[in-house]
Amino acid sequence: MPRPVAGSRVPEAGTDTPRPAPGPPAFSRRVVVTGSPAPSRPTAVTGAPGRSEGSPGRPGPGGDAPCPSTLRLIREDLHAVLDRDPSCAGRREALLHPGWQGLALYRLAHRRHVRGHRLRAALLTRLARLLTGMEIHAGARIGRRAFIDHGFGVVIGETAVVGADVTLYHGVTLGSRGWLRDGAGQGRRHPVVGDRVVIGTGASVLGPVTVADGCRVAAHALVLRDLTAP
Repeated sequence: MPRPVAGSRVPEAGTDTPRPAPGPPAFSRRVVVTGSPAPSRPTAVTGAPGRSEGSPGRPGPGGDAPCPSTLRLIREDLHAVLDRDPSCAGRREALLHPGWQGLALYRLAHRRHVRGHRLRAALLTRLARLLTGMEIHAGARIGRRAFIDHGFGVVIGETAVVGADVTLYHGVTLGSRGWLRDGAGQGRRHPVVGDRVVIGTGASVLGPVTVADGCRVAAHALVLRDLTAP
């Protein structure tokens, strides 16, 4: 039974309940949002899928980080010269550094090599050898911020893998043990060098060995077995 409202007449028992007089229509309050509703947009990833070359020399370093551009890699190599070679007084002098020039030509050759332009890559490799005395195969993988001091006589083979922040001195060889040991030449024939490794003058690391992160190889050393972390 509805409760009586103050000021209204309560009907007596046995009489018909009078209907209330119609009042003004009741309006419901609404919140009005102007403008058209935003369409649901699917999440899209732009650009090409990233390659595992965050440290391009290592097999899968940096997880799924996208590969930096070739120009950025060349710039980082130039900064490595300024950071690690006290004989370079400035950027202009670093541009004349033979180790950086050889690495820059290698970066360009490697880009063409992975795209299947092997002849162009070989021509750039030949040019680097004539200008700097370094022979880095375009198929080798060298990580970011590499530094090759002096550079003359450095040889890096096709299947070699070099990590990030590695320092090589002149006369270093990252090679194979020869076709007699390699057989048909299938698979990896050259070393895998970890991050932050320093290899001294004239040292040779031969065969499918692994040099762990942070190792230091003495000058004129011959490495034929895996080196563990220090």
